[in-house]
Amino acid sequence: MYLATCEFGKESVVGSRIADDLFHLGAAYRYWFGEDAPVWMKDMRSLLEGGQTAIDRVRKLDDKIKTTLSASGGREALVKRGIVHRLGNVRLAAPILNPGKIICVGLNYKDHCLEQEKPMPTSPILFSKFSSAITGPEEPIIRPQATTRLDFEGELAFVVGKRGKHISVNEAMEYVVGYTVFNDVSARDLQFSDGQWLRGKTFDTFAPTGPFLVTKETVENPHDLRIEVRVNGRTMQSSSTQNMIFDIPYLVHFISGVVTLSPGDLVATGTPAGVGVFRKPPVFLKGGDEVTVEIEKLGTLRNTVVDEDTG
Repeated sequence: MYLATCEFGKESVVGSRIADDLFHLGAAYRYWFGEDAPVWMKDMRSLLEGGQTAIDRVRKLDDKIKTTLSASGGREALVKRGIVHRLGNVRLAAPILNPGKIICVGLNYKDHCLEQEKPMPTSPILFSKFSSAITGPEEPIIRPQATTRLDFEGELAFVVGKRGKHISVNEAMEYVVGYTVFNDVSARDLQFSDGQWLRGKTFDTFAPTGPFLVTKETVENPHDLRIEVRVNGRTMQSSSTQNMIFDIPYLVHFISGVVTLSPGDLVATGTPAGVGVFRKPPVFLKGGDEVTVEIEKLGTLRNTVVDEDTG
């Protein structure tokens, strides 16, 4: 399934995508079950906290929608009831607006280590962003006045669907509900001058995410996906998740040995080679630049850089 946080008018709800259509799952729930949708259907994190029962109910709705679409007059009936909308007519927010944790992994691609002439780490390097850094597709990345070296990092992020601590590698994928596209926006001058990464990584809008939460059964192998970043149409990063040093099961195991993972937590798995700071000459983002992160099977995340206006 391709799940999204959709804004239908002034209403924010969980929706699903099939081809070029988006479906209002709350309206679908009312239609088929004859009652208002549960509270958890209005918010992706609440949906995930509802556990497998909630996910199964959404999957049942998704299947009903597909069956109806295949029937004569089915699409027209769904349009009439406010269930189906054209993709281009609905604003998508970040799939998870309020993650409890955003955990990022540094130096997790072989080619990214090579471009820095650094040895590959022997264990994952972790850092974090605050949830206030989250922004959605087509929303601006605000370049703070505090930086002149704003950089991009296209990444695959996985979404936690189940609470757990000290999770084994063999059981790790049971705790992953799906994947999304992530841009680890970084103020390199602040990141490097501070000696640690938090400030340079967590300004508001420094965590563009989306457009979809793609459930894991939809992605046959998350470790074999093309990932590409373009700035103003120019390809800057082009690699594959095959180049990860630490795979998703090991990251779940390693991180859960430190903190309890909870539904809706985001884990960004690192970026490949081609980031701006290590190019010769370096390339940094400026106001008006369009940054596109595309990951095979997950979709395209597009944002435009806007210079901060402090009044």
